[in-house]
Amino acid sequence: MNLDGIDLARKKFDESKTYAAYDTNNVYKCNADNLKQVLAQILQQQSTDRILIEIPNTIGLTHDIIDQLTENIDVRITGGLTEEYFKSVKTENMNYLREKATYSKQELDDILTEIEEIEKNMDPNWSQYEKTLYFSEYMKAYMVYREPQEVGDAASTYQRTRTWDTLIGLVFGVSTCNGFAHIFTEFCTRHGIECVQVSGHNHAWNIITIDGKNFLVDIIWDAIQYEKGINETNNFGNKPLQCHRPLCYLDKFNNLSLLDQDWVKKASEKVSKNIPKEKIVKERLEQFAKTRELDRQRMIYLIQKQLQTLNSNEISEHVVTEGRPR
Repeated sequence: MNLDGIDLARKKFDESKTYAAYDTNNVYKCNADNLKQVLAQILQQQSTDRILIEIPNTIGLTHDIIDQLTENIDVRITGGLTEEYFKSVKTENMNYLREKATYSKQELDDILTEIEEIEKNMDPNWSQYEKTLYFSEYMKAYMVYREPQEVGDAASTYQRTRTWDTLIGLVFGVSTCNGFAHIFTEFCTRHGIECVQVSGHNHAWNIITIDGKNFLVDIIWDAIQYEKGINETNNFGNKPLQCHRPLCYLDKFNNLSLLDQDWVKKASEKVSKNIPKEKIVKERLEQFAKTRELDRQRMIYLIQKQLQTLNSNEISEHVVTEGRPR
């Protein structure tokens, strides 16, 4: 079945994107210092084999470099998907997370374009605190939270797609809490701010380290309120909530500091003046309403398929409710 061009067929785990899909001699791990040299070496070989370039972040990545990529070259950006982070996920999910962070040439170009668009309005004189607030406020204003419902195995493909958990969320303006944390980590890293992606008990958030102090940042909760027309910064450098029970980076979490929330509010208002507002609310919320309707249609379809599998002759009316951040 296809709704508005969106394929609802079950998508199995893509084994072609795991490390096992590439010959060990065709996997190149590098960073900003040697990315150009590595790519030049690969192109010189004129190989038609599948090749994987894995980089820790987008630092050093340019449109000129992206333009040189050929169809047989995949690029993986690990970002916040560190070995420490993997302590919070099941072993069998590690390759799946890495697979989702593998991008095509066009996706990389779109992602970098979005990043540059956001960064161009930054004031170079801002402190690290103000820069992180700017990233948080920009994401809160331009991105909406979207979490698909779980409806047994029938929804497994639809439930977790690359769009919701990776940097591609920047392009579509829609993401999960995991995607929000992943994107925020990337922005902070690009500007020399220590930031980790933290997960535990079906939720994801960030911990930033500035001036040797650790602060909790959970953009998703403020983003949800923003979507409702409530602009607040209650989850930036504030006390942990009940949902903040990490399974990784425990040393940082156990040594959190707090920011003065009156200062956070004032600083947020200051940096937000550099965020263009003319199309934020209307366009994003209209887009969000459309995706919610597609979610509803998908869920009805998936529920019906489940009932058919169970040889049921009666299809009850189901009410689809919004999910919670995870």
